[in-house]
Amino acid sequence: MKKILFIFLFCSVAFTAKCQFIDTLQSAIERNGNFSFSFNSRNSFIGTNNAYIFGFNVGVCFGKKFTIGGGYNTLATTIHETKYEGKDTLNEKLDFFFFSYFVQYIITLSKHWRIDIPLTIGFGNAYLQYVNQRQLLNISSRIIIPLEPQVELDYNFNKYCGLYTQVGYRYMLVNNKLLDYNFNSVTYSVGILIYPLEIYAGLFPHTKWAKAIEANE
Repeated sequence: MKKILFIFLFCSVAFTAKCQFIDTLQSAIERNGNFSFSFNSRNSFIGTNNAYIFGFNVGVCFGKKFTIGGGYNTLATTIHETKYEGKDTLNEKLDFFFFSYFVQYIITLSKHWRIDIPLTIGFGNAYLQYVNQRQLLNISSRIIIPLEPQVELDYNFNKYCGLYTQVGYRYMLVNNKLLDYNFNSVTYSVGILIYPLEIYAGLFPHTKWAKAIEANE
């Protein structure tokens, strides 16, 4: 009887939390969306190599609770692979990039603290690049589809700047099996937050754009 009661209470709490989450998203989406732009660069690993991924996101934020959008991500670290063909030595360079689509749920904890929970899926390419007889050639090229769930904790000093720390994981739904690299990896980053739209509104408070930014805060 106690087990049945516990299961009933657990299901009730889970259902209530789900309903509250859906209601929050619905009320946020019904509001006018604000333009959102951010860099999303992070450290990771490809095989045993350190791999710094540089990216940016463009999207629409609804009520500072829910953001949807897309972006671009590319490998910014040089990763080489050496191969030998007869007497020739080939220095091959790994290239890895993908276009991304994301949804992000935002939890405001206090005036200074907030948590961002983005989920990103990408579509791109991974291949090796080398110079042969002064021609730049791409080999072993295949489509890739990475999935990246992340959690980010932000501390905002004010509405213009702050600090953040982010952890996540890159899981390859579709991998390039022609390459001898493991792209699955933990991702992480720590850095400074800059809010350019709020800075613009602070510098030019009487412009139409600045008033629109202030009205949606």
